Amino acid sequence: MPEAEAIHILPVECIINANFKTIGKVMIRLLSTCRLVICLLFSFCFIMQGCASKGEPEVKVKIGMHVDAVLEFIVEYPLSWNKDRRVVFDSKEGEVRWTHPDHTQTLLRIRSFVPEREAPGIEQQIDQALHEFVGLDISTREAVTLPAGEAWHITGHTAQVDADIYLLLRTDRGYSIELTAPLDNIEAYEDVMDRVTHSFRTIP
Repeated sequence: MPEAEAIHILPVECIINANFKTIGKVMIRLLSTCRLVICLLFSFCFIMQGCASKGEPEVKVKIGMHVDAVLEFIVEYPLSWNKDRRVVFDSKEGEVRWTHPDHTQTLLRIRSFVPEREAPGIEQQIDQALHEFVGLDISTREAVTLPAGEAWHITGHTAQVDADIYLLLRTDRGYSIELTAPLDNIEAYEDVMDRVTHSFRTIP
């Protein structure tokens, strides 16, 4: 009888080991699709929000939704604007640009960047985030609260364009929501910028 029991125990152990290997492979597949599921959930929430707000005035421009699993954000944008996505391979850095179809100098951009460790203070972080705006004459700089979290709202102008900028600064990652337009024309896009900043969400 002991020998017969030993014969039965060995296959059971093999089956258990095989099951654990199978479960491990399934878990890996589930983890790889987890981010996609999160993106779909965010999209569903936005769709439901839009359905619940039918009583609001109609939007002047058609709105689309951009879900970015690599740069880890979701946002609404003007559907007729031309989109250009640029991502740095194997990095948290990249950007998505939308250009007005009739006014190519009008640009909406959302940029993901990694803050430098040498810029620990808020002033240094803001300066780093604005380094591309050479000669920016700042008119407004204020702390605001967006649905995505605490942010800095900065307005100003260079010699060529007006700029409306929102900075969401985090320890490991920052986001910059920027709208630039020819001088004295940026107010025409106030509704667009309001829609973008209030729909922007980061993906966990």
